[in-house]
Amino acid sequence: MKEFEIPSPDSSQHMLTSLEVATGAPIPPLTRLKTFDAETWEDVTLELVSYWKTQYTRVVRCGGGGDMGRDVIAYHHKNPREWENYQCKRLKNAVNLAQGLLEIGKLFYYAQKGEFTLPTRYYFVAPQGVSTDFLKYINDHGKLKDALISRWDKDCKRKITSKRGNNIELEGDLLAFINSADFSIFDHLPPVKIIELHENTGFYTQRFGATAKKRPKLPKPPEKLEPNEIVYTSELLKAFADAEGVEIMKPDSLTEGSDYKTEYDSARKNFYAAEDLEKFSRDWLPNNCYQELVDECYEGVSPTIMSNFSNGFDRYLATNTQAISINYNSHPLSPYIKVQDKKGMCHQLVNAKRMRWIQRKKPNE
Repeated sequence: MKEFEIPSPDSSQHMLTSLEVATGAPIPPLTRLKTFDAETWEDVTLELVSYWKTQYTRVVRCGGGGDMGRDVIAYHHKNPREWENYQCKRLKNAVNLAQGLLEIGKLFYYAQKGEFTLPTRYYFVAPQGVSTDFLKYINDHGKLKDALISRWDKDCKRKITSKRGNNIELEGDLLAFINSADFSIFDHLPPVKIIELHENTGFYTQRFGATAKKRPKLPKPPEKLEPNEIVYTSELLKAFADAEGVEIMKPDSLTEGSDYKTEYDSARKNFYAAEDLEKFSRDWLPNNCYQELVDECYEGVSPTIMSNFSNGFDRYLATNTQAISINYNSHPLSPYIKVQDKKGMCHQLVNAKRMRWIQRKKPNE
């Protein structure tokens, strides 16, 4: 028997957070989908469809008894009479052919009665998706129509309405209506696609939790200064010069290994850490969420900034010390915030000209 050496696992490219250590590995979104009850599942679907506001005039929920085979209805912008249906099926297993045909049968029955027009699109939305067998019929419109007609008595006849003995025969106008219908309107949203789309909504974190997000390891700053670094690095060099009692200091005048050079390089790393946190936040949290964090940072360090110091570098050091001590536990980014981010936000505040290391002299000084 040939033996194979077991390789060591690859080191993660993401940072491990204290929350993950405390709670264990996060529940994968696809697994969490399967834990939602029927009502929550319809809410999730409504959240998902609501994201597509550019396509729809309005999105309404029509779940519960008497929905006539409709759950979440989305109306078009150009023609309010045109609509799309998102049929939410919260089942233990994937939606099978019989279950799918029953929902389609309901749709045609009530549409033929004049309760509503046929939708332009009809999606099955289920945490387990649709079965392989049913998917074959969805992908073959003619085959789906033939199955509905041939299996009507078995899957639809006695199940369209809840009234006992109210059997719906497939004949006459109803049969003609189904024969003339366009079965290409039927489709499904796979669970993976549901997660992908829902991630773009503002509801994703409250449904799937922050631990579903992985923050990449901190980036390294480029060798050359970028345009967005000019302000904060210039202010830092002024603080160095103020401490040394010289008029000006430049990056190339900083001696390798000196305290100033070490702090300068550290400041750039911290700035890029904060910039990375901002991008990380922007990808999945509301737009103002990171700004609220920076505002909180400012409120935490402003008393230090306004205090008297002998020079700008002392003010810089004291402010950074205060920034490190700030607790951001109430903010959704809290599990991801590192010391580098806390110090980096100070540089972002300097960039925004909300604070500076050398205070302006008063007129009478």
